[in-house]
Amino acid sequence: MTDPSTVNTIPSAAPPLSETELIHQLEALRNYLLAFEHDCADWLTPVQPHYRESARNLLHFIAFHRHNHPGLQRQLREWGLSSLEGCDGHLLASLNAVLSRLASGGLAAGDQSCVAAASPSHGLAVELLQRHCEQLFGEASTGQCNAIMVTLPAEAAHHSGLIQELVEAGMGIARINCAHDSPEVWQALVAGVRRAAGSAGRPCRVSMDLGGPKLRTGPLPEEPGVVDARPRRDRYGRLLQPALILAVPPGREPVKPDAGITPLPVLSLPEAGLEKPLAAGDRFSGRDASGRVRELTVVERRAEGLLLGCRQHCRFTGGLRFRREGGGGGELEVAPLPPCPGELLLQVGDTLELTTSVASAAAGRGRHSISCTLPEVFAMLQPGERVLFDDGKLGGVIRSVSVEAVTIEITDAKPRGIRLRADKGINFPDSDLQLPALTAKDRQDLAFAAAHADIVNYSFVSQDSDVEALQGELSQLGASRMGVVLKIETHQAFANLPRLLLTAMRQPQPLGVMIARGDLAVECGWEALAAIQEEILRLCAAAHVPCIWATQVLEEMARHGTPTRAEISDAALGARADALMLNKGPNITATVRALRQIAAGSLSGQPEHPSHRDRLVCCQSFRRSCQSSGQP
Repeated sequence: MTDPSTVNTIPSAAPPLSETELIHQLEALRNYLLAFEHDCADWLTPVQPHYRESARNLLHFIAFHRHNHPGLQRQLREWGLSSLEGCDGHLLASLNAVLSRLASGGLAAGDQSCVAAASPSHGLAVELLQRHCEQLFGEASTGQCNAIMVTLPAEAAHHSGLIQELVEAGMGIARINCAHDSPEVWQALVAGVRRAAGSAGRPCRVSMDLGGPKLRTGPLPEEPGVVDARPRRDRYGRLLQPALILAVPPGREPVKPDAGITPLPVLSLPEAGLEKPLAAGDRFSGRDASGRVRELTVVERRAEGLLLGCRQHCRFTGGLRFRREGGGGGELEVAPLPPCPGELLLQVGDTLELTTSVASAAAGRGRHSISCTLPEVFAMLQPGERVLFDDGKLGGVIRSVSVEAVTIEITDAKPRGIRLRADKGINFPDSDLQLPALTAKDRQDLAFAAAHADIVNYSFVSQDSDVEALQGELSQLGASRMGVVLKIETHQAFANLPRLLLTAMRQPQPLGVMIARGDLAVECGWEALAAIQEEILRLCAAAHVPCIWATQVLEEMARHGTPTRAEISDAALGARADALMLNKGPNITATVRALRQIAAGSLSGQPEHPSHRDRLVCCQSFRRSCQSSGQP
């Protein structure tokens, strides 16, 4: 029979160690760190001299977390000593300092040669990281604030004022994604950044993302174009404003509205054949694309065309006819509309085939097909493995694999289904995909980046050979000192990060790491992302390598102008990294300013207060209240 006194009790802590026992444990730990460094000499020897101390400390960090020392850190805290928890950048030096204090003025008995072999001190670790940040990010990384990287939209190539605003707001690194647009657009963006930085007198570097072997859905057949117009109603469903549609003569382009004004849906409606000119109040009736009867009313005649209103939600496709009511005769016919991108509506239980050829329309009820941009991965897949589409919005399980197709059962979708379109990402989190990170297109794009950019962001790097391939290409292009950022976006890259860093340190170019949290979360699972990004931050700190916090930083603010509380907290946590990356959006300039304030820790609207970290508001307030009450 179970003793009730033993149920749901907190286990007692291990008895405190004596000073001698604690010293013996710390000496054993130190010896393990030094032995691990000696065993990894083949990794350490090829490292560039200016990375040597950083590489050694990274090895000590790995050894520290491999060594079995349960309860040691708690014992150190009980002795009032450093638990070594926040000493990632100077681990062996901190361990020696603890031993020195325990030994009352000298190092503990044992191997005294570790003094000469000590890892970087706290001051040197900070200096090394700052030096590496300046080498990679330039002057954008100096001062109190983190460097801010911003993804430039293609429109900025023709709107130089936007780039100027971003630079003046605090953008220190302009990011161009080679997976989109063309070299002509990239050239215009680079020129705009250089021009804006010179005009503002602020440094701004250019980084270019290589697309890498990104698995995406292939093209789908286009569908007939649809114009959708909805009336505005209050919470009770009462009409506030009818749906408005602008009807213009064929071939005429409507005038673009001013910034901040939502454009109206536009139809091309010829007036030919009408017995008399149209005027406000004239009505037309007919069936819209859904087959429901709709009545259109002429609201007013404008210089560019007719403004029509409808009291109900209506959808228009080319060829629809609306007959004039109340005399006057004739009808309006909707001219052909530009086609819309194709899409597949997928629900739980549906079957989807990934194929090697361009997909046709749905293969049947509940059965669909779409092509894959890299069908060579089919040979690396196994039945039972998971598949995720569009950043994890749609999920399925592989049921069968052949040379020409992969059959997938959809197991995860919204109740009403998910619309899958072309060019959406595909992830196989359970599969061991052996794809080289540098594609033929990447080699072409790398030549452009080497000639025009300061940094190249290396997508889907996962193995030592990937790093060596990029370094070889840069050497042939005469850009061996170009900055390289390793994008960690797969589980394999995360697991191999120490090897990737030590391999990259064999060449002289500035080095950085980007936590690409979008793909990483899909690959490793959302629930594991917090722990993974924390571990990457600590590995980079141990290696004195600049780290970039990326994906969905203040995304709601960039898109809609107002941040959520969650993303403000996320941005503040991301400020522990050396740079933060923002994606494009209509409110991106204001978002850069907000991120600069958040990263600087300023609550007063002053983004660069030199001593904000040393003046906690609550502590100052408490001190003033004590002084006013006469207490010390």
